[in-house]
Amino acid sequence: MPLNKNKKILIILTGGTICSCEDSNGERSSQADTAQYKITSIFSESDSPYNSVEFDYLISTDILSENMTLKTWNKLLADFRALGSAEEYAGIIVLHGTDTLAYTSSLLSVMLTHLNIPTILVSAQLPLDNAGTNGNVNFRAAVELIMNGIKPNVYAVYKNSDGNMYVHLGAHLKQCANFSDDFYSCDAFTITNNGNVSWEGVAFARKCDYLNEITELKDGVLLLVPYVGLNYESINLSNVSVVVHNTYHTTAVCVERSKKSGEYSCNSILYFLDKCKECGVDLLLAPCDPDAFSYESTGDALSNGALYISEKTLELAYAKSVVGFSMGLRGESLMQFINE
Repeated sequence: MPLNKNKKILIILTGGTICSCEDSNGERSSQADTAQYKITSIFSESDSPYNSVEFDYLISTDILSENMTLKTWNKLLADFRALGSAEEYAGIIVLHGTDTLAYTSSLLSVMLTHLNIPTILVSAQLPLDNAGTNGNVNFRAAVELIMNGIKPNVYAVYKNSDGNMYVHLGAHLKQCANFSDDFYSCDAFTITNNGNVSWEGVAFARKCDYLNEITELKDGVLLLVPYVGLNYESINLSNVSVVVHNTYHTTAVCVERSKKSGEYSCNSILYFLDKCKECGVDLLLAPCDPDAFSYESTGDALSNGALYISEKTLELAYAKSVVGFSMGLRGESLMQFINE
């Protein structure tokens, strides 16, 4: 018997391919007002044991997800804030595009820990009318997971090109690679599709009502990715308060000098660190082990004042930096918040 038999599910629509329609020229545009009924109509005709579940709908935004901004994030958070505890629902499904899915799932993983119901992000690699779409099976899996009592947390459910359906913790989801339609996370759970998907899930480790502590997310966090030849002299830090700087796969960064007493140029992160100090900007390396001194480069940067973010995806590091900055945290306090 379903744990949530008599409760409805709230669908929050933000747009994306899962909400898109194609015109005669094959051009796609997001049409959430059409998608909200299309996806539930297709589900009601399926053989799912929950095909008669009732839904409520809320269109938060109606954009392709590559157009997601802090403004639209703030609109989405305002809509969640207006729901209160949302305990009249068994769970919430967020229809979202794939391009920024991992960023939004990371944000919601930070902001929704106070909820006692699960939130599942659902997307698709093709519009719902396309025979090859995974959107409808992803949606069905989300409904069944909620109705079967998955623990309160933020998740993403997605069928990869290998034919397997995966449930990801929202905080661990990584962006889909270029030229790929597949999503990955460090501890993804593979669903066995027996016609009624269930998984106990993972409960939130702690409850914090950040959603109601912050009136809005503030602009001021810059995300940088290293590459060969990156010239830090060209980076304008006006209107920037925090820089989240990605590292290479060994958590290394370019310091350029071979000895700690040596000189360095504008290609060195040490040059950028000096620039950040002059402008009062926090520089956080992500991901970076606080004890990562096996490479002199990383140790050099840390010993000269760079902060670190450990054991977080880049998407979560960015999302938590935005949240922490919006709470007024800076320096060591910001680093501690992100690393919780």
